[in-house]
Amino acid sequence: MGAAIHKGTILVHRVFDIAGEIVLGRAEQLLSADKGPRLRFATDTRKAIIMKESPLKADLGEEVLDLPSGKYPIRIFARVWNYGVISITTELAIPPGTPWERLIKMAAELEKSEEIDLLAISRKDAMKKRLLPALVNPAEWEINEDYITYIIEKADGLEDPKDFIRKVDVAALILAEDKERLGEESRNFIIDSAIQYSTSDLAIIDWNSALLIEPDGERDAADVIEFSLTHLLEFRYYDDMLGRKLEELYDTMETKQESVVHIFRNFYSDIAEDASRKYMEFSEFLGRVENSLKTVGDPYLAVVFRASALEFHFDDWRKSISRKMETLAQISQILHGEVNTRRSHWLEIIIILLIAVEMIPMMVDLWKFLQRY
Repeated sequence: MGAAIHKGTILVHRVFDIAGEIVLGRAEQLLSADKGPRLRFATDTRKAIIMKESPLKADLGEEVLDLPSGKYPIRIFARVWNYGVISITTELAIPPGTPWERLIKMAAELEKSEEIDLLAISRKDAMKKRLLPALVNPAEWEINEDYITYIIEKADGLEDPKDFIRKVDVAALILAEDKERLGEESRNFIIDSAIQYSTSDLAIIDWNSALLIEPDGERDAADVIEFSLTHLLEFRYYDDMLGRKLEELYDTMETKQESVVHIFRNFYSDIAEDASRKYMEFSEFLGRVENSLKTVGDPYLAVVFRASALEFHFDDWRKSISRKMETLAQISQILHGEVNTRRSHWLEIIIILLIAVEMIPMMVDLWKFLQRY
């Protein structure tokens, strides 16, 4: 079940939502000292993923990562996405000659490493501070996404990738399971999900990590996975945001805060207007995702993107958000109707009172007239 890895890389991603939007032109000026290039796909695949703006990439320097199995030199990169996301990637070169069993052990250690999280958070905080003038509505969400991509370029028996993944314990690597031996059914399920473009490359994409066999060292598929990961974070953000908006509406309805003081002000209008803005934001974001799926030009990257979308449950998140949007719209409409009804009642009372006030002088004159006679 073993094979030596002679050349490969591990990419550990941490993705953060730090603002409503990042103005990349301004961000590029602020990061110009880093000389970080924008993300570019290879010539033949540049049209594979359509983005409103390509993200910025910045080199954040080198560190040494201390794991139980040893110390590993790492390089840290950041990508800045226009929809308010920063992805921090730790790149670790697999030591030449690493046995597959040791790679599995490294995977388990990386999954448990708190140092990776601390490095990513510190780099993210530093980036956010530098990018502050380029942030629109800066507000950091407490949730972040994590993912690991293993890229194998050279290994024993790699001439036939399909045969290679059946000789090594791919499932243990993907699931970072270095203690328990997985059942045959679990291993076969992961192996059977492999996708290929040519006979020399291969990709296995799971919800928590991916294995890419790339003899030419191409990073396009890894870039597409990272791109999908940022979208997953945005799906989760909008779902959470809409959930909080619904809770806010429910709480408002329970407290019955409408009163005489609010006759001429719709207490719920601020919530409804904010929900409408969020709905427009999500509609734009959803359109960007759908366009990415429709306008792919490279078939392999298209399959990689769809596989990522499937593993990250894009459809489930989309349905959840749509249901919450519909519920939010219905509740907002009901509340608007209730408030307008109350306003109508109060206006009727005011009109009656005004008529009564106008009749007071007439009643006084009538009383005086009756007193005389």
